[in-house]
Amino acid sequence: MANIRKPTHPGEMLEARLNQPRVSLEYLRQQMESHRQASEKFAEAVKSGTWKRGPVKQAAGGSA
Repeated sequence: MANIRKPTHPGEMLEARLNQPRVSLEYLRQQMESHRQASEKFAEAVKSGTWKRGPVKQAAGGSA
């Protein structure tokens, strides 16, 4: 794990804040739309029973 020094001087804090990567509103809208579509797809899969969380475990005491 990298040891990241947090700025404590107000000038350093401002510089760190201003150097954050910028994203456009269009990019944010695309991300929101993508998330909405994925959420709807997931909800539909759950509703229809096609979403599986992994292999189904057999009940204990079954025939071997």
